[in-house]
Amino acid sequence: MALYKIPKNSGKFTVVTARGGHFCVWNRKTGRHEIAIPVRDRKLAQDICEKLNRGDHNGTIEVLQ
Repeated sequence: MALYKIPKNSGKFTVVTARGGHFCVWNRKTGRHEIAIPVRDRKLAQDICEKLNRGDHNGTIEVLQ
């Protein structure tokens, strides 16, 4: 399991296709505030994306890869 820190100013998250047919939950920022969480399947990526956009996290999120 991987633990990702999510800052308060992260913005909206979207699901994008990454290399190799995998999916990634990304906040479409670059540089220091960029967050990209790689995930193996689309369903899990959409669940994580919805949770992050609702703000249903305590500054961290645990992802099973």
